[in-house]
Amino acid sequence: METQQQAELASLRGEKERLRRLLGRQSGALAGLERSLRAASSNSSLLQRQQRELLESVQRLVRVVAQEPGEAAEQVFQDCAEIQRFGANVSGIYTIHVANMTEPRKVFCDMEANGGGWTLIQRRENGSVNFQRNWRDYKQGFGDLAGEHWLGNEVVHQLTSRAAYSLRVELQDWEGNEAYAQYEHFQLGSEGQLYRLSLSGYSGSAGRQSSLVLQGTNFSTRDADNDNCLCKCAQMLSGGWWFDACGLSNLNGIYYPARHHARKLNGIRWHYFQGPSYSLRATRMMLRIDFM
Repeated sequence: METQQQAELASLRGEKERLRRLLGRQSGALAGLERSLRAASSNSSLLQRQQRELLESVQRLVRVVAQEPGEAAEQVFQDCAEIQRFGANVSGIYTIHVANMTEPRKVFCDMEANGGGWTLIQRRENGSVNFQRNWRDYKQGFGDLAGEHWLGNEVVHQLTSRAAYSLRVELQDWEGNEAYAQYEHFQLGSEGQLYRLSLSGYSGSAGRQSSLVLQGTNFSTRDADNDNCLCKCAQMLSGGWWFDACGLSNLNGIYYPARHHARKLNGIRWHYFQGPSYSLRATRMMLRIDFM
């Protein structure tokens, strides 16, 4: 009888030890599960916060893009490079607020070419806009931002006076060849300085040397002769440009269509790309603050 009781006691002790180990494992599993739940909850909160911040950023950007001139902007941008840094990566028309100018301006931003963030200042592509304009028009700008246009000398002066900018010129001929000219430093003087051009650091595929005179060239139009030639280049060669002594380029010349573009001294010219009398099919000029 005593032997039987001792055996049962030993069995109970063994069962107790087994239950104790099982309870220990379950307690560990429960503790691990609790930690996992806390981590999941924390991750979920972080994800929700990140989603909320992203949504707010997108909403701010949409409001900036959609705003009309004169509206108060929650976020103020001075050029396309700032808009890109805020998160925009789609080329199109945006609003900027240029220092020393009272009204906001619409501009076309290229967010793709050579790293993006470019503010277009000129585009020619089909002859739909007349570039035979006077000084006032070239000062204020004209045309269709989504198509052919000149942004305006005063805007470009104000932009390039506040920071170091680079200039990129893109060219296309009627055979489908493309080339570019890039200048590391670009600045335009004030109207009192006749929107004098200052460039340096040329590179690109549009010739071994620049087709723009790099320093000290004034802007001329048909009613404001500021070139270095007695012949009045803007009247003879058309458009408004930094002619110097009529010079090696004029991207604001008369637009000549296909098969009529040869031997045109008053066309859209870039001497070191296709010669002195070849009128190009398409051009773009754009600037970007020199931060890249």
